[in-house]
Amino acid sequence: PLKFNFVITLSMVALMTTLVALWIGIYLSRRMISPLGDLAEGTRAVALGNYKTQLPVSSSDELGVLVESFNEMTRQINNAQIELNQSRRDAEEQHAYLDTVLTHLSSGVISFDSIGNLRTYNSGANRILDTDLSIFRGIRIEHIIGELAVNEPFFSAISKHMAVNEPEWQEQIALQGRQGRQTLICSGTRLPEHKQDGAGYVIVFDDASKLIKAQRDAAWGDVARRLAHEIKNPLTPIQLSAKRIRHKYLNQIDQSEKSNLDRATRTIIEQVESM
Repeated sequence: PLKFNFVITLSMVALMTTLVALWIGIYLSRRMISPLGDLAEGTRAVALGNYKTQLPVSSSDELGVLVESFNEMTRQINNAQIELNQSRRDAEEQHAYLDTVLTHLSSGVISFDSIGNLRTYNSGANRILDTDLSIFRGIRIEHIIGELAVNEPFFSAISKHMAVNEPEWQEQIALQGRQGRQTLICSGTRLPEHKQDGAGYVIVFDDASKLIKAQRDAAWGDVARRLAHEIKNPLTPIQLSAKRIRHKYLNQIDQSEKSNLDRATRTIIEQVESM
């Protein structure tokens, strides 16, 4: 019986020891595997776009260092994503601002890519050229010249400067279209090199017809004022001389000549006043 009791007691101790060891092993394995599970969950969250994921650091061993590195990585990715979104919003705002300015700009603005295809234009270009450029978007400038005979001098001048790859140029172009004679003041600038499209061109132009007409009218008005002044200069002494002759001699001559002098001097004074 004593031997049997010892066997039972030692068996119970061995069993309890085994169970405790098993429990400790499970606990330690879970503690070691838990950060790896968190890392797996965090990796899946990052893959779905949740860059704010932060994992708890439960130890300072290698797994703790790995979790801390993961947290640092997600922080950097999140900051980069915030900066990227801000840059995108800024670019969209700048694009909207530029689009609003170009839409309401009285000058015409058109741009071509590096091979001469029409890229962009504004409403001012349609108004000045009296045509709808939307049907020519993406079309080579040579084809546009053939289709728009009225505006052929304008596009031919652009094509000429683009062919020699001038960085900047200015030219005055005369058109005879449905709106009458037009004088366009054009300025072209080569755009910076782009990785995909290469260097393009942007052309800004204004219809200076009204300005030139106003300048011409002002010049003729000045000529008219000078001419009037030159005519008035001799007329004033003529009128004064006629009045002086009338005042001095009208009552001193014979009655037969008095009417002739009166008529002559009155005619001179009235005609000078009329002129």
